[in-house]
Amino acid sequence: MNKIDKQLLKRLMLIPSPSGYEDMIAKFIKAEVSNYVNEKNITIDHQKNVIVRIPGKTKKKVIIDAHSDTIGFLITNVNRWGTISIDYIGGGETTILSARHLSIMSEKGVVNAIVDKMHSHLTYDDSAETIWSIEDAELDIGIKDRDAILKLIQIGDPVVFTPDMRDLTDDYLTGYGFDDKAGCYMLIKAIQQIAKSKVKPDCELIFVFSAQEETGTSKLLPIVRREDPDLVIELDVTFGTDYSDMDSLEAVAGRCHLGKGVALYRGVDLDEKCYKLATKIAKANDIPFQVQAGCGNIGYTSLSMTGEGSGIKAMVFGIPLRGMHMPTEVINGKDLDSGSTLLAKFLKSRKLKDTLNG
Repeated sequence: MNKIDKQLLKRLMLIPSPSGYEDMIAKFIKAEVSNYVNEKNITIDHQKNVIVRIPGKTKKKVIIDAHSDTIGFLITNVNRWGTISIDYIGGGETTILSARHLSIMSEKGVVNAIVDKMHSHLTYDDSAETIWSIEDAELDIGIKDRDAILKLIQIGDPVVFTPDMRDLTDDYLTGYGFDDKAGCYMLIKAIQQIAKSKVKPDCELIFVFSAQEETGTSKLLPIVRREDPDLVIELDVTFGTDYSDMDSLEAVAGRCHLGKGVALYRGVDLDEKCYKLATKIAKANDIPFQVQAGCGNIGYTSLSMTGEGSGIKAMVFGIPLRGMHMPTEVINGKDLDSGSTLLAKFLKSRKLKDTLNG
């Protein structure tokens, strides 16, 4: 990943976008994509989906989706002692919350916060200070007066882990929000490659940077119902299994290592012909990829769309990731770049239209 591309990814990562609050990320994506696509073909709908159209030669339609939202929190209460309570937007791992830096997105701007933890010198049982339930998380903004706090923040303000992205070594990157800003990056790069080729694709391509996936109510559904596409491709993260205890993890999630390419899913409700075309293109162009099995209940948005209309084909490009839904997620930039190249070549393929006819 070159410096310019890494900077694009970092800019995506540093924009807070918890589910339901995708305004800033939507505006950024629209501005970025307008460098490659006529602005009349880019819209932001009232649900904060960014929709990018590249016209095709035929009536065949392909929707390519990555969600722009992340997990987050919401301010639920400020009690008389100045303790701020939160609840999850989209769910997550509660036990990691202790002693974390958070950012409150108030109407007056970002308010820095931390999750309180008692002095380690005065505690003798680590389990007593572990946050086992979200109700135990207490935010501190440095003020202990309820009235003063409510002048800065309000009930219902969204909260995020403080956005960050750092290099680890080589192409390994860590941060909060690769789920699914890594997918958004890949969509932008695929759009860039298709636009620069100046070759009109056979199928109309509709790229969607969708809202509210993490709440389980993805706003892609109204677009799919309106457009009635032939194929929906999902770009989202998948479970990287290159940990020390690989055998037990891979028995559950399937083998998937960072730096070995995106994972193409194969199985229940996943179109076999499209899968075979993608793997053929990858092999012909020496693009690395991995294969994971889909048993029909793997949670990707594209698979929830297959029953719409007269039936819609589905694909999943899984981005290998370690530490999902943590503030220390890890990816490999090579997977993003090779994956976006594979996606662009797949969408430009003259054989795609025929594949969708089958």
